[in-house]
Amino acid sequence: MSTTETPVAAKPYHDDDKVHLFLAYFGILSLIPFLMFKDKRSDPQKEFVYWHGRQGLALSIVVIVLWFVLMIFSFVVSSAVPILGGILSCLLWLCLMVVGLGGAIMGWIKAFGGQKWEMPGICKIAEMFK
Repeated sequence: MSTTETPVAAKPYHDDDKVHLFLAYFGILSLIPFLMFKDKRSDPQKEFVYWHGRQGLALSIVVIVLWFVLMIFSFVVSSAVPILGGILSCLLWLCLMVVGLGGAIMGWIKAFGGQKWEMPGICKIAEMFK
């Protein structure tokens, strides 16, 4: 009986960079891998972590900006139409949480899977941070 082993593909990141990949999509803490690996982009494995840090930072900025906009919108709408505005505000807050958390989870899945997945819309903002 012969055993054939399939070669294990090399990960595009070091094992000790897993923490940085996690932080890349953990809100404003994405600044840590973004700033830490900015000067180390010549190494492809460090560039991979920097790429995810950049995309995570863009996701965090978008969520924070949308949070402020939604806060102002909720105040105005809830003041004008109390019951309907309150329901609409709750639904919009829920959507924002789903988008933010869903983006972070997908980012973690792709990062730990060794893939670069460009989030729709977010990747354009991330390109500004080069």
